[in-house]
Amino acid sequence: MKEKEMKPPLYALLIAVDHGMRTHILYGGKAITIREGHRDYQPGCPVMLCCHTEPWAVMADITSVRHTTIAKVTKEEYEADDFHSRKDLLEGLRRFYPNIDMNSPVTVIRWENVRGWLMDHCVEYRIQPQKLYSKINPKK
Repeated sequence: MKEKEMKPPLYALLIAVDHGMRTHILYGGKAITIREGHRDYQPGCPVMLCCHTEPWAVMADITSVRHTTIAKVTKEEYEADDFHSRKDLLEGLRRFYPNIDMNSPVTVIRWENVRGWLMDHCVEYRIQPQKLYSKINPKK
C-alpha cells in the first residue's frame, strides 16, 4: 500500500515590532531573515510572517533555506537583512538570542510573493499603522 503524501505544514516566522522592518517586508525591500539554530524550513512552503503582540501578519513563499554559522553568513546575506557588518549582525541577533556567538549555527531563510490583507493596505500601513490596526481590532 502506497503511503499518502502529506502536505507541508504552514511555517511561521515572528517579525519584531519594528515599523520600518515591516514596511520593508511589504514593499519587498526585506525578503530574508537570519535565525539562530538550524531550523527545518523548506523551500516552496508557505510561511506566515507575523507578530504575536500586534495584529500584523502576511503570507509569503519560502524560496531558499541555508544552514550555516554566523562566521559563514555572506556579506550579501547580512546586508540583505539590513546589517552593515558581521559584527553588526552578531549584535543585532543578540537582542533575541543573548548567547549567540560567531560559531553559532544559524538558518538563512528567504521568501517572495508577500500577500494578504496588510499587503493590500500597505500604503495606509506605511503612513498610519495605528489607524490601520484600529480597523483590525477596533476595541484597542
